[in-house]
This record gives sequence, structure tokens and C-alpha cells, in this order.
Amino acid sequence: MTDYTLQPIDDKHLSDIVRIEQAVHIAPWSKTQLAPAQGRFDHHYALVNQDDQIIGYFYTRCVAGEAELLNIAVDRPFQGKGVGHQLLILLKKTLVAAGANTLWLEVRQSNRGARALYQKQGFELISRRAGYYPCPDGTTEDALIMRAQLGNDAD
Repeated sequence: MTDYTLQPIDDKHLSDIVRIEQAVHIAPWSKTQLAPAQGRFDHHYALVNQDDQIIGYFYTRCVAGEAELLNIAVDRPFQGKGVGHQLLILLKKTLVAAGANTLWLEVRQSNRGARALYQKQGFELISRRAGYYPCPDGTTEDALIMRAQLGNDAD
């Protein structure tokens, strides 16, 4: 991962993040939701390559030792190359530095790639939210709630 840097998301990243968001998510966040307004509990970072190109990003919140992954994505040309794995490791290290000891997330039941990645990185299935995610055909899909305990190694 020496070819990549993790940078706090700011206005210069927004157009690339919106493009990636729309390309990779079934129900993408809006430009307003992706805007870099940062609160004191928010940790929003972009993964940037040597050419200053955004290849991934995450949005998290951390309060009182509990962190929640709100959004994460890797640009399509970089998927399947270990970038998501590395991004998740960096995310976890960022949250440990912010004082988190637990990380929660929700993932679409159909997102097998993400589920496999999360399980590989120590997340366990905790619960399910029936009909949580909207689908393009007007139906809904369950969200799986997963949790990982974070430690000093955060990977």
C-alpha cells in the first residue's frame, strides 16, 4: 500500500467520490450526503494513488468507543485487487486511533463480496434488519448487521 495515501475528504475530492458512489452503489448517497462537512465524531477519508486519483473512500462515525461504518467504496477499476482489504485495514487503524474498540456496519445480504471481506477481517454476523435496503425494482433487501472488535493491530 505504499503507493496510496489516506487523506481527509475535502471539497477537491467530492466530484470523484460522487462519480464512484454512483457507479458502485445500488442506492447511492447524494452529493449533499457525501459533502465533506465534518463533525467532531466523523472520520471521512479518501484513498488516493500516486497520481492523486481517488480509488476508494470511507465515512465513519466514532462515539464513546463505538464506531459505525456508514459508507465505503472502491472504484470499479481497482476492485478485486486487494484495495478494499487495505482500505478496511486503514479504516480500522484510523478508528483505533480515535478511541474505538468496536466497529459496526450494515451490508446488503446480496453483497457477497463485501460480506466475505468483512468476515475475513474478523466481523461477525450479529443480526438482520428485514427489508432495510431499497432495490431498483421497488422491492427491499435485508441488511446484515456485523461487528468487529478492534485492537491495537486493527487488522
